[in-house]
Amino acid sequence: MKWILACLPALTLMAEDVIVVPGKLHLGKPGQFEWEEFKDRAVDAERLEKHFEARANTSEQTLRIWQRDVKLGWPVFLNGKKLGALVTAETAMESLLAIPPGTLQDGNNLLVIEAPTALDDIEAGPVIIAPKTSAELLSGAQVEVTVTDGQRGDELPCRLTVTRADGTLQPLRAKPAGDVAVRVGVVYTRNGKARLSLPPGDYILHAGRGFEWGVSREALTLQEGESRKVAVKLRREVDTKGWIAADSHIHTLTYSGHGDAKIEERMLTIAGEGIELAISTDHNHHTDYAPQAASMGVAKSFTPVIGNEVTTKHGHFNAFPIEPGARVVNHQQEDWAKLLPDIRATPGVKVITLNHPRDLHSGFIPFGGIQFNPKTGRHRQAEALVGIDAMEVITSAAMQSDIHLLYRDWFALLNCGHRIAAVGSSDSHDVNRFILGQGRTYVAAKDADPANPDLDEVWRSYKEGRLLVSLGLLAQLRVDDKFTVGDLATGLKEKVKAEVIVSGPAWTQADHIELFANGTLIREQKIEDNHRAGEKARIVWELPKPAHDVHLVVIATGPGVTEPFWEIPRPYQPSSKSFIPRVVGSTNPIWLDADGDGRFEPAVEIARRLIQENGGDREKIREALKLCDEAVAVQAESLMEKSDP
Repeated sequence: MKWILACLPALTLMAEDVIVVPGKLHLGKPGQFEWEEFKDRAVDAERLEKHFEARANTSEQTLRIWQRDVKLGWPVFLNGKKLGALVTAETAMESLLAIPPGTLQDGNNLLVIEAPTALDDIEAGPVIIAPKTSAELLSGAQVEVTVTDGQRGDELPCRLTVTRADGTLQPLRAKPAGDVAVRVGVVYTRNGKARLSLPPGDYILHAGRGFEWGVSREALTLQEGESRKVAVKLRREVDTKGWIAADSHIHTLTYSGHGDAKIEERMLTIAGEGIELAISTDHNHHTDYAPQAASMGVAKSFTPVIGNEVTTKHGHFNAFPIEPGARVVNHQQEDWAKLLPDIRATPGVKVITLNHPRDLHSGFIPFGGIQFNPKTGRHRQAEALVGIDAMEVITSAAMQSDIHLLYRDWFALLNCGHRIAAVGSSDSHDVNRFILGQGRTYVAAKDADPANPDLDEVWRSYKEGRLLVSLGLLAQLRVDDKFTVGDLATGLKEKVKAEVIVSGPAWTQADHIELFANGTLIREQKIEDNHRAGEKARIVWELPKPAHDVHLVVIATGPGVTEPFWEIPRPYQPSSKSFIPRVVGSTNPIWLDADGDGRFEPAVEIARRLIQENGGDREKIREALKLCDEAVAVQAESLMEKSDP
């Protein structure tokens, strides 16, 4: 037992416990590895099969399993009876499974943790049987938490995260039942108040409210029978005045049928993460959050909007807002030329987004294979793309291994003449596995009252690209002290001033800023950010006026958050076995009218004009292209070759 405690000092053991597995095991497929960190680590077993001695149980007991990096389903059996499964989550945690009376037998017993068919490297163990119910196991000490707004004193919907000293999420119970959403180590609370029950021990309590707010960290040592009160004051650390925090990709177990967030719990996660515009997008269903938000007492925290993720075999599309009672689009339609007009015709719809364009669903990748040319931006459904207002470049529950991949795709579309805005979202189906609002969009609109925004202004900003994309950072761009995202910058002088501001809470960092013109990197700078709260960097670049119209976009990045209170998830469908988490903040374009004609000419139009002006003479065209950037050259070559996507 001392050896176990040395391996996992935060694990609490009792004399009556039965030790089934004394330490960590690496479960996976021999000769294969899911992530680089497992490359040179021996696999202990493909599945866990452990015989052990115990006595028959006449009352309920609890199986305690330490686990980490679980992506797929790992069912757990005891003497042939299924007790449940490991929690599907990558964060280190202890999961608890009830052992019904009569499951254990005198003498030899067999525990099996069955492996999925697909590759999923995990760590599991120690595994211990406690002769108590989970309720008894978690009832040794009490913590009464109150979280308020440090400036105004108001009660504050928030997220509480409880870990052991080593970062393992701690199982707990929380009350009042109707005011909290609870998962292993995590509690979302309606009003900042919760009574936590957990075993005696050493813990870290984090309290936060999403990207715009600071995070409080409190070390707790709890004794048997102790009752402790903890008062936390949170402060807003990121200035988002004039911007509304939106998550346009939200699911519930109740209506999407998978994940684990029931609609009542979803209301608490929206309020607890500080999302002000919550767009419901259950699969092929129109969900109205308003009645549930009112009944849960969080209606003043956000504005609910009815939407729908039209989930087809040839792509997923979010549509919003949708009028109550509107018909649901036929998701069996696979032809975008018919599907997108049908979505647009749904009563109320103002915005259509293309979701996670590089993800594989039903054997189809919207921006994959022969569908899309990532250099030219040409797509086999080019005419139908006119019906799309925005695309997800950040989807926190479906991250790409290369965080710039979807940005490059987007730049190519812009250069091909498409006016499609970039958005960020969570695509969360869960209370905790993928955090709601982690990926989000900031919409330019009056934000004084999150329960009563000017929605006409909101939808206009989506149409005009007055949006910022955020995953732990916020980047803003201003040209010549007056033009901002979505603007056509006119009257340019020979020198163009570009001012970049990067913001974030103290618990994220920025270390790199990039400025792109027509998708080509033209400026970059490393920055030092010693966990500053609020403005992390302000940089001014002086640019020569470009020879032709270009769009400017800023992308800021920094080290990813790795602590469980807001951990950046691994890519959903990775293209690499290496993973370095990053936070991201980006703008939408400012359109530079370099030729002063009062309109924006995309790269493909410039290329067409040059070809026409030079009568198709390749030598003359190439000479003319010397004054242009790579985006125009790519379009010109494509037009002359008439290449397919």
